[in-house]
Amino acid sequence: MYTVSSIIEDINKGCAINNMVEDKFSYRIVHYINEKDISRKHYVDTLYSGLRKSLETIIRNNLSLENTVVIAAVTVRKNVGCVCLLSRAYPFNLYEYFQQITGRCTNGSKKRNATYGRYVTNAN
Repeated sequence: MYTVSSIIEDINKGCAINNMVEDKFSYRIVHYINEKDISRKHYVDTLYSGLRKSLETIIRNNLSLENTVVIAAVTVRKNVGCVCLLSRAYPFNLYEYFQQITGRCTNGSKKRNATYGRYVTNAN
């Protein structure tokens, strides 16, 4: 399961790779809202200082039991081109969240214990 902090960390790595000063650019967040068989593409423009709040708002306002949200790209305009700062897409859904908090989420051969946050060997 991904967090907004994972996305911000990936953006910072992208800025470092492209030798960019983070607060000198306007960022465009490209995200998809998927509901059943319909996928809608959306854009949000923000400054670096508002990046975390924009990502949280996108996820909070659009994620539901019926919808999934995918943060597909975060781009900036540099010189005459467009630079993508994410190394991958970040999907969010409530199914995985509920699996984790009920202790049913598996990680390889280990099962997460929701009560204590420790891993136990799966006996099945």
